[in-house]
Amino acid sequence: MKTNSKIKNMLSYTLVLAFATSGIAYSACAANKVKVPLAKNSLSITQTAVGGNPTESFRHQAPRLPAPRPFKLADVTTYTLPNGLSVQLLPDHRVPFVTVELGIKAGSTLDPKKLLGLSDMTAEMLTEGTSTRSSKAIADEVDFIGGALGATAGPDNVIINASALAKYTPRLIDIFSDVILHPNFPEDELKLKKTNLIQELAIKRSDPEFLVEERFNKVTFGDHPYAVVAPTEETVKVMTKDDLQNFHNQYYRPNAAYLVIVGDFDMDKIKTLIEDKLDKQWQNRSIEETQLPSAPKQKGRTIYLVDRPGSVQASIKLGNISIKKTDPDYFPFLVANQILGGATNSRLFLNIREQKGYTYGAYSGIGARREPGAFAAEAEVRTEVTGPSLQEFLYELDRLRKVKVSDKELSQAKSYLAGSFQLGLETQSGLANRLLERKIYNLSEDYLETYVDKIMAVNADQVREEARNHIDFDNLVICVVGDANKIKPDLQYFANVDVYDIAGHPITESANLKNNL
Repeated sequence: MKTNSKIKNMLSYTLVLAFATSGIAYSACAANKVKVPLAKNSLSITQTAVGGNPTESFRHQAPRLPAPRPFKLADVTTYTLPNGLSVQLLPDHRVPFVTVELGIKAGSTLDPKKLLGLSDMTAEMLTEGTSTRSSKAIADEVDFIGGALGATAGPDNVIINASALAKYTPRLIDIFSDVILHPNFPEDELKLKKTNLIQELAIKRSDPEFLVEERFNKVTFGDHPYAVVAPTEETVKVMTKDDLQNFHNQYYRPNAAYLVIVGDFDMDKIKTLIEDKLDKQWQNRSIEETQLPSAPKQKGRTIYLVDRPGSVQASIKLGNISIKKTDPDYFPFLVANQILGGATNSRLFLNIREQKGYTYGAYSGIGARREPGAFAAEAEVRTEVTGPSLQEFLYELDRLRKVKVSDKELSQAKSYLAGSFQLGLETQSGLANRLLERKIYNLSEDYLETYVDKIMAVNADQVREEARNHIDFDNLVICVVGDANKIKPDLQYFANVDVYDIAGHPITESANLKNNL
């Protein structure tokens, strides 16, 4: 009896702790003389424990979401320095912290073909040493001011971001400007970076997700720089300190850059710091606009299969070139994509994972950039269901184009997009990212304030129309990575299949026959 009593007390205590974290209303539990939270209209713990049959009608209807709150952007001080640097300053005194971001038009689209990866290597090396600071000195300084400092290169831009406690703002701006203006790209650090990157590239050759993305981008974008997913071992090996320095001198210019600072700062003092560090010391220079080649137009369907012998899974990716950030169709197509594969309650996930059990997850996305990026849907599935999985992808893409979405799907998608957007604006870094995005993609000045309104204004007819406009169903690029001997026969029912090895070289039928003998 004593043992049973202990178990009963432990159970009661566990239930109290579990309910206490839920934040719902409390009611008295007389048996244990403690307060246990119970949902409105629910039955007591005792009734449920002794085999009661509660109706719990409240569970049959999901809580109604309130309408999205209107977003009002605080006053942003915007101006351009004499050297051409665009500046946005937004005070935020809620916490004693400052976030700084700088975007420069120096992304991978500017990489020479013989030096793929140059923009990314230049960005990563910014924090590895300057003319007055070593890599260790930079790291120690950033740690001391309670901050962070880093740089990454994307297709269109390089983003340098930094943050620190507000009282160290002068030191933050000093080190931030130093790594941007005076990197010396030390030979020993560059050698280490190159060695590590070559090892990473070798590992990626065994990663099906990398292989399917590489083949998809190559087919979709052709000779356009957006086709490049990663550099090659050869281009990394020949990269030199002079190459990085020349790239930096040519493209890291203030008249091709945008600065955003959000945080707890004094406006007059921050303006003086910016002028001293990022105007007087940074000279502008004319930059020639790079003419990028056009992406190829896909005609008909071909399946591009990367053979990965022995693979127990197949990676599938299909899509086409779609839109850019500034397209007027962007918001309706964003909602359409959300319904199709933007989250775990979207059609692809519910079909291919929840109903069929073919995969852990199936999603879709839009790579909208300065120029039209790719729309793509993808998943990793078991080898034996590669064909059926592709069938379901095609079914869902076609259904979105032909059949009006339900009011429930439309409402859920719009609420998710609006809510996640507003949630992202609650942090300094999230707000700084959006302010920078507005500038580097040349979006409207009211972009942040009208974002939610544009999402909520999308209707079912627009979703279907933009799915038809931007999902090129008859000319899809379909890429698959897996064991060709096992999955090629099924794939041939959908389209002609071209086979490649993991290095990207075509495999002929005669080579396949020879390998099978």
